[in-house]
Amino acid sequence: MLDDRDVLAALIAHPQFRNTYDGAGVQDWPRHGQWWLDRITPDAYETADAVTAVDVIRSWANQHGDIPDSLASRLYQEIYTPIREATSRHLLGQLPEDEFHDYGPIHIDYHELILIDRQAATLTLLVAADD
Repeated sequence: MLDDRDVLAALIAHPQFRNTYDGAGVQDWPRHGQWWLDRITPDAYETADAVTAVDVIRSWANQHGDIPDSLASRLYQEIYTPIREATSRHLLGQLPEDEFHDYGPIHIDYHELILIDRQAATLTLLVAADD
């Protein structure tokens, strides 16, 4: 069985990880989010408990005021519940500014969370970003 570090490395190596979340989709380029792909390693992620992970996403979602009840319900069902059910959670830490790619930073606020659920045999990458 792979440990979490191996799972993170496999995710980072996957071609679909090459996404800058700026609307361009997955490209064959050495970028991920705001950073050069080769700067992102399993060590860039911090283990988080469910409370911390939910708080990061909830704070991002509510940063400009309360959200409609229908959206709050959907976030609870599709985001917060999987966060709580995951066997481990990993937040991308703050990377140094010199690791931004050639047109980064493009996002005002960017949060990346990886959920590993060994019971369900799933790996989920959540990105909360705006630009």
